Parts: sequence; structure tokens; C-alpha cells
Amino acid sequence: MLPGNLPEIFLDTDVAFDILSKREPHFESSLPFLHMALQNKARLLISEISLGNLFYLTFDIYKLKNSASRMVDFITVCELVPSGKVAALESLKSAFKDKEDGLQYYTALHRDVDYFITRNIKDYRKYAQTSLPVYSPLEFFDLISG
Repeated sequence: MLPGNLPEIFLDTDVAFDILSKREPHFESSLPFLHMALQNKARLLISEISLGNLFYLTFDIYKLKNSASRMVDFITVCELVPSGKVAALESLKSAFKDKEDGLQYYTALHRDVDYFITRNIKDYRKYAQTSLPVYSPLEFFDLISG
């Protein structure tokens, strides 16, 4: 992060869906990300891959009430990041067992975000590079609160 810039926080699909769906017990630990963005204290980013996953989860799997307006509200707060060919190839060549996890991670890494937030910590930390720290929502807020 450059001095004076807002921290960029990349949300994995699970955390984004926790916010969008108000899924308990994870909603309470993920909601502060939304507050940070709305208060202009951070920039929230999700991959375009996550957007497709969120559409599927919201409309087809969980059939959330007010799905369209929830999606509009959430997308309005977030910045969408394309994955691109380089991230896709790196994921395929990586040691990530779950290649979609790899695609999310390399998308965030190439965007040069400050933090990668997921509840799926163990699968990411095995492969994460020190240049992109991986935290759960609870770990992240513990970190920034001191």
C-alpha cells in the first residue's frame, strides 16, 4: 500500500457470501469489512470469478430473498478484479490442491492487494507468499486493533 492510499482488502467468495447472505455465525465477523468500505477506510475487492459464484449461490442455491437488490448493494461497495490468463496459468501450475482457490489467490497477488481474507485459511496458508498475507476475518480485525 502506498502512503496515503486506502488499504486494499481482497475478499474470498466465502467471506463475500457471508456478508451478502448474512450467514451466521460468520456474518458478525465479516460485516466490519463493509463498514470499513462505507466509511472510506478501505477498498474491498472481489474477483470476477467470485461474482459468478455469488450469483450462483444467491439466486440458484440459497435463493435469497431480495437477491437482486442484495447483489446490487454489495457490488456497489466492491471493486471487481479480473483474473486473467496469467493468474489462471499460475493456479494451474501451482501446488494449490483446489485450483479455484489458487485462481483467487493469484488474482489478488497480481492486483498487489494488501490483504487476502478468507475463512478457508488452511488451504491458502500452505501456498501463500509472504508478499500477500492471508487472514480470517477475526484474525484481520485482531491484527488491526492492535
